[in-house]
Amino acid sequence: MTESGRPFRPETVVAIEAVKRALTIAQHGVGAGEVTAKGGRDLVTVADVAVEDAVRNMVADALSFSVVGEERGGKASADGSPYWLVDPICGTRNFASGIPLYCVNLALVERDEITVAVVGDPSTGGIDVAERDQGAWRLKDSTRQRLTTCDDSHTIVIEDGKAKASRRERAARFTAAAICADRWDFRSLGTTLASPYVAAGRIAAYVVFWVSALHAGAGSLLITEAGGAVSDIDGRPWTIDSDSLVGSANERVHEELLRLCASTS
Repeated sequence: MTESGRPFRPETVVAIEAVKRALTIAQHGVGAGEVTAKGGRDLVTVADVAVEDAVRNMVADALSFSVVGEERGGKASADGSPYWLVDPICGTRNFASGIPLYCVNLALVERDEITVAVVGDPSTGGIDVAERDQGAWRLKDSTRQRLTTCDDSHTIVIEDGKAKASRRERAARFTAAAICADRWDFRSLGTTLASPYVAAGRIAAYVVFWVSALHAGAGSLLITEAGGAVSDIDGRPWTIDSDSLVGSANERVHEELLRLCASTS
């Protein structure tokens, strides 16, 4: 991968190939209609499991790192060695409904930081890639293009995520305040695909009120490496232990959203 920029790390190359394979499985749609409730409104399809298994097998065959996945579970190594976070189909309800707004998230954690992110987007066929301190890129049709955030769209995506009780009420207040502000166009996509959208300048910001690093880790690195700002909803630096995310095209938008978050807490 040397179309532009420095060559990717070997770990990144493996991750890219794994996500390519995952997208092929997901786009074929096999098992999309075989839906099981995991509890509440949370769903899993046969395809979710098949995608995760394919990714696990590829990264395990090439590398010796542990894998923590949405469907198969797993634990980070006790000795602090690197491990992968695999979110096979983020946006399962969209996927099961035939809506191509979902993504495959794969992230490498080293020393408690996301250092490699690869996100597959079936709606475009592109794969977004970031390495810490090396920028973010879109791979498509044998080309490699730098990703750069931009707030020109004036569109923000707001999600309640898996918020419950008081956090869910806060999400509702924030959403209402954002709509009443008449400052942005408002969307809710039901998937962390919104993070790559921020990184690519397609939307100005993404706010999700309850989400783990398993789902949000890859996208958080894409946003920051594309020039954006990331924190939790209270303005604290985003880490792999954070349970929410505000990702913005720039500091100005970020500060504006955090002020709105604070006013509705």
